[in-house]
Amino acid sequence: MRRKSDSIQILIFVWMVVGFMAAIFVIEDKTFSEQENRVLADMPKYSNESLKNGELMKEIEVYLTDQFPLRDTWIGLKSRMERFSGKTENNNVFFAKDDVLIKRFEVANETLIEKNINAINKLVESTDIPVYFSLIPGAVSIWEEKLPANAQNRNQKEMIDTLYSKVNCKTVDNYSALENHKDEYIFYKTDHHWTALGAYYGYTALADTLGFEPKKIDDYNKETVSEEFLGTVYSSSGVRWVEPDTMSKYVSEEGKKVEIIVGDNSREGVFYDYDKLKVKDKYAFYFGGNTALLKISSDSGNEKSLLIIRDSYSDSEIPFLTEHFDEIYMMDLRYYKFGVPYFLEQTKVDAIIINYSLDNFCEDGNVVMVGN
Repeated sequence: MRRKSDSIQILIFVWMVVGFMAAIFVIEDKTFSEQENRVLADMPKYSNESLKNGELMKEIEVYLTDQFPLRDTWIGLKSRMERFSGKTENNNVFFAKDDVLIKRFEVANETLIEKNINAINKLVESTDIPVYFSLIPGAVSIWEEKLPANAQNRNQKEMIDTLYSKVNCKTVDNYSALENHKDEYIFYKTDHHWTALGAYYGYTALADTLGFEPKKIDDYNKETVSEEFLGTVYSSSGVRWVEPDTMSKYVSEEGKKVEIIVGDNSREGVFYDYDKLKVKDKYAFYFGGNTALLKISSDSGNEKSLLIIRDSYSDSEIPFLTEHFDEIYMMDLRYYKFGVPYFLEQTKVDAIIINYSLDNFCEDGNVVMVGN
């Protein structure tokens, strides 16, 4: 009787393996994973050389992993089992309280950080234009109390204070502005960015440093633009039990003009890109995503202009600033390769803000172009 039972189990196992292998070749390959927000591997091409050096087998392994039937379902099941087993993180993402996913903060390249700081000081020394340095802490710091017990994590507040002490320009206290509102929905639960509300509090910190009066939050007409946002941390964590985030806008696009500048030419851009709300990367709703250089013109009544050297955190914060500056230039050093000094030779601005999340500032090797 036992032998018969064992035979049945073996037969079921064999049929499952054969079935899944057959499905891999029958089901059409997927080119992109919406859940993981990445391109999936194609069937590798055979060559004698790739077979000899072992690359072919590696490529086949990646292909089979990416194209495994019901891949997203299995990933979700695996993450739930890990959660029930008491696991508190996966792929450098903490499973925090209130179903919040928080990216770990680690700093490895101290040399790069020093180069970035030196580049800022070089810019300050080379121009009479006021320069402001703005570092934005993440949920891993402001929502530290939500982290699992004994979570190993670098202190962001301490690091921001240290970096601020090394620059020869005014600095922006984003930390206090966010800390004072930590009980509010200021970071997404599934993404590494702050929400539009978090960006508003960052804007008030900028206003305090630059010396203008920010608008009160109640003066805006808040509008929900999506209730289906699943961000980058959701994609990398493997977690599938978290509910989607809600995205909002506060600032109207009326009276705003956006230009994408390429060399001496420009073309029309968008203030809000509603088409992006239909795809995975919904955060690109703000200005349509990453661009080397944008110019935003508004009817603020203030004839001053501003250069913001930015990462993606700035995208949801800049709309608030458009109501205080007639011209704002958004520069992304990952794509703008002429250097900041060249831009300043060509364009007059009244102030410069270097505006980065702490995480990105510590990892971005393009920041050195601030001084070149």
